[in-house]
Amino acid sequence: MYPYHRLAAAQTRPTATHDYWRASGRRLPSPRGHRSRVLTRHEQGAAFMAYGFARALNRPAVVTATEGPGVTNLATGIGAAYKGYVPIISISGAQELWVREKDASQDIDQVTLCRPITKWAYSIPAVTKIQEALRRAFRVALAEPLGPVHLDVSRDLLLEQTEAEPIAPSAYRPTSLPSCSATELDRAAELIAQAKRPILLAGGGVLRENALGALQLLAEATGIPVATLQYHPDAFPTTHALALGPLGRNGWSSANRAMPEADVVVALGAHLDLFSTTFKYGIISRDAKLIHHSPVATDIGVVFPVAQAVVGSTLSFIQGLSERLRRRISTQWEWTSVAKLRREWDEERKRLLDYGARPILPPVVAHAMREALPADGIMIVDAGNAGKHMRVFMDTHRPDSFMYISDWGSVGAGLPIAMGAKLARPKQPVMAAVGDMGMMCNIGELETAVRERIPVVCVVYNDRGLGNERAFQKELYGGRLFGVDYGDVDFGALARVFGAHGERITDAAALVPAIKRALDSGLPAVVDVVIDQNTLAPVVYKTTS
Repeated sequence: MYPYHRLAAAQTRPTATHDYWRASGRRLPSPRGHRSRVLTRHEQGAAFMAYGFARALNRPAVVTATEGPGVTNLATGIGAAYKGYVPIISISGAQELWVREKDASQDIDQVTLCRPITKWAYSIPAVTKIQEALRRAFRVALAEPLGPVHLDVSRDLLLEQTEAEPIAPSAYRPTSLPSCSATELDRAAELIAQAKRPILLAGGGVLRENALGALQLLAEATGIPVATLQYHPDAFPTTHALALGPLGRNGWSSANRAMPEADVVVALGAHLDLFSTTFKYGIISRDAKLIHHSPVATDIGVVFPVAQAVVGSTLSFIQGLSERLRRRISTQWEWTSVAKLRREWDEERKRLLDYGARPILPPVVAHAMREALPADGIMIVDAGNAGKHMRVFMDTHRPDSFMYISDWGSVGAGLPIAMGAKLARPKQPVMAAVGDMGMMCNIGELETAVRERIPVVCVVYNDRGLGNERAFQKELYGGRLFGVDYGDVDFGALARVFGAHGERITDAAALVPAIKRALDSGLPAVVDVVIDQNTLAPVVYKTTS
């Protein structure tokens, strides 16, 4: 078997099922009859598609590219996976071994380039090392904290032959996380039992381990309200009676008002990020006792000192607390009323909506998207102003229904991430909220979506420029603007050029019907919405320096 067949076939052994491919250069073709690959227009789009696929299924995805510029084009998407704890196996070509380090065309030190944005980067030195390297790649990518790895394979190795040695995943890597220590669970439960104002704070570990059902049982058995980290609002349904919503700078005021009053904060499966916590006391009180659980020991105590650390499986942590607290704790907490906080937050959101305004206000677009997206839909939000507005109005009904680029914040990821998510969950509607800059970054992947029949809907918040920067410059520099304006692009018309469904909307009353037409079209679709240039997403929590 040629090693490039082995490289592609390896995807199916460790549970990865999709491979995202760039358009030119030497490729690692899949074995005959293996359909699970997508040819993209650009390596960045391929990397973000892999990100979306892996996030949607909590499983690894594979992306391949040519050497040199192919690898540098991958870097933005691979960096996003590193910051977002997403398991991606990146495989690139490389120059023949005999011309390495002789200033050959496209020859760079790709391993050194990839090390800061991967958990492991390795250049395979011989055909006999290929299978060992692949097993290690999946082992590293799927160990907590999850993340990307990179392998490069020289052209000459790809022409050699080797025999496949398939091994079940459980034979070369752990397939489950260790349970939490009983002693640590006892101490955590004791702190919660003594609390007067506890709050549960759910993070990505709840989603990765499918632990939402257990978390709901814990919350309902104890009556403790639940907030989520800003990047994971679907870790607990915002429609639940005990849900406070996402925490942080662009989170919900219901969570931001309750959290400073808590005397015990229980972070479950949580990597405490900057936007959720601001990395300073305020949202979380200095006087609060923090119980920080994470599958990753090095996450503990990084942002705030902890009263109790707990390391291990998120599911075992939640179940362990439920067993210990079920008969020890009151289900009635008088210190806060979740229903009252949520009513007040809903009133705040309603005040942002003016369907009669011209141009259309961004909050109106976000509200219309939430109204049009079915309850089982998946919402992808790009970085920038569009994503911030969407987070304000995104009520979540189920896990794995919301996806953001996390701490990487790279504009332009929305469309390809949505495509990857749709490939992972083809029966669920997938919608992306993107700005006009973000849509233009990977516009070529619209052709990929049309060719590969990936029916995602992109709603473009088109303010003809950089909305965040425009607003901040007005605030900080007395209204003087520099480098924030683009020309007016009709993305609906552009979508039709690619063979996609496309519309341009200038009247707010037409928004929901247009989005529903896009969802019903069965095609990749773009709804281009001309919005007000001066409306920045509300900063629900402001820090003081």
